[in-house]
Amino acid sequence: LTFNTAVAIDSYSQLSTNRQAIGSNNAPNGSYTERRRRFDEVNTSFLFSLNKNITEDIGFSLNLGGNQMTQRRDNSFANLPGLQLPDLYTLANLQTGATAVVTNNRPNQKINSFFGSGQLSYKNIFFLDFTGRNDWASVLPKANNSFFYPSISGSLVLSDAMDLSSAKIDFLKVRGGWSKVGSIGALVPYRITPEFGLASTGFGSQGFSPNAQSNPNLKPEDVVGFEYGIDLKMFSNRLRLGATYYDQDSRDLLIPLSVDPATGFTSAWNNAASMTNTGFEVQLGGTIIRNDDFSFDIDLNWATNENEVTSLGGADANILGGQWGLNLEARVGEPYGVLVGRDFERTADGQVIYENGLPVIDETNQVLGNIAPDWTGGANFSVRYKNFNLTTLIDAKIGGDVHSMSYSWGRFAGTLEETLIGREGGLVGNGVMSDGNGGFIPNDVVVSAQVFNQASYSNSIESSAIFDASYVKLRQITLGYTVPSKLLKNTPIQSLKFSLVGRN
Repeated sequence: LTFNTAVAIDSYSQLSTNRQAIGSNNAPNGSYTERRRRFDEVNTSFLFSLNKNITEDIGFSLNLGGNQMTQRRDNSFANLPGLQLPDLYTLANLQTGATAVVTNNRPNQKINSFFGSGQLSYKNIFFLDFTGRNDWASVLPKANNSFFYPSISGSLVLSDAMDLSSAKIDFLKVRGGWSKVGSIGALVPYRITPEFGLASTGFGSQGFSPNAQSNPNLKPEDVVGFEYGIDLKMFSNRLRLGATYYDQDSRDLLIPLSVDPATGFTSAWNNAASMTNTGFEVQLGGTIIRNDDFSFDIDLNWATNENEVTSLGGADANILGGQWGLNLEARVGEPYGVLVGRDFERTADGQVIYENGLPVIDETNQVLGNIAPDWTGGANFSVRYKNFNLTTLIDAKIGGDVHSMSYSWGRFAGTLEETLIGREGGLVGNGVMSDGNGGFIPNDVVVSAQVFNQASYSNSIESSAIFDASYVKLRQITLGYTVPSKLLKNTPIQSLKFSLVGRN
């Protein structure tokens, strides 16, 4: 029986300033800004642990504990739109007649928790694990701020239950589990009752309401999931495999739903969303060569996830963010994080329709892509020769899309290499145009490079700046040397290794 207690503190403070001298192009009277940020999180916890064999074959362990998490933030902002004296950057140097802008906020929150976990084992062959946790979160209304979430999982080590040596199997385990996880999600403090702020203006301090509407009926969100997997080692651990399938259902997700600004708000918090995630994760490793002087190992991993937004509280879509004409949205029936904007008008087979040599823009917003990859993976190669070792890590993300406004502007302004095409004799856009009889013929109208690029790339069209986000990257190379132990025999050093590491 053991007892542990701990206090952990995570704290930082930051001061950033912005200075513009008197006579600056966009600040003739100069300006000075200070931003101060302070963050403190204190976690106080205790844990009782019991580990005891009930019988010779049955083992039992139990952990019971609690935690109190307290977060405190202190953010302040002060801006002088004009300076009285040049080159004096202090908050006291406010130009006569100017009004300073000063804001301050202190969003605090606390979560109290009790939790437990345990395991029953039989002959170190079968294991049954269980957990339970209850949180009380200050950001939720008092009636709904307590939520409990459990889990249970089991595993069976088949290689210990039966003799698999004839099949060259060193270790074989099957596992499965169910869990429910409660959370406050993206909810921030002070969203359950109306709050107001004060802003210093030329007319004095004035009150204002936040952009997000409060909701006194919020409750925690939860994720219910199943997971099944297998772990396998063969040929004296020279072949290693781990595979997992999971299915998760996220419900009552807390999001700020977009609302009509005529209401006085731009968003309203609610338990409005639900979505599903299913996927596979696979790890495969192998020792290709192994002897006293040389070894070569390969470890691969691969994962894919299918995500779908299944509900948004009656809405079809919710805007998560945006850039000029492009929105990042959650849409029912689509993956979380689709890119929504304008495309060119197209024929049934996808060809761009031109008119007078320029592409025609469809003003209807539509899904142009999504940020989620089709799959992710990696490869780690490790080579050892005597006391030297070399490892390389390769990372891959295949699929998904990205929108580049800088590319669109670069084409519009003529600063990218692609705009050199057609500068001398003009160019013809790739697509079709009307044949005058309800059909289409290939576009053959020549237009200048400037007119073409400014019609195809601008703030009025988003699809032309959507790109495949796939990549394969060399993330890390490590070259190491381990000093032979015999050279350290008469020293207090037990082991010594030198490494040269390069990361991208």
